[in-house]
Amino acid sequence: MKCENSTAIGRHIIDIDGCLRATNQPSVSTEDILALGGLPTQNSDVWLEIYGESWLLSPLDRVYLHADTVAFFRTRASAPAGFAFNRAQRTTIALAA
Repeated sequence: MKCENSTAIGRHIIDIDGCLRATNQPSVSTEDILALGGLPTQNSDVWLEIYGESWLLSPLDRVYLHADTVAFFRTRASAPAGFAFNRAQRTTIALAA
């Protein structure tokens, strides 16, 4: 199904801690990601996940988004102390390009 007005929901889809968000920005910073997720923007780690690998983003990093893929981000803003990703229990979603 194709949306008639794709700007109504945003051209780029972002998964932040399992919640889908949309934006029209072609790139996002860590502050943008935290704001989209409704999380505090100070003292929060943001991780970019690609093909099962995670990279910690610095506050100055920008991630360029593509309209045909979903960008996956994880944060520690809402996680309990001692939180660590368990890759064995995480579900991987493969997107066809």
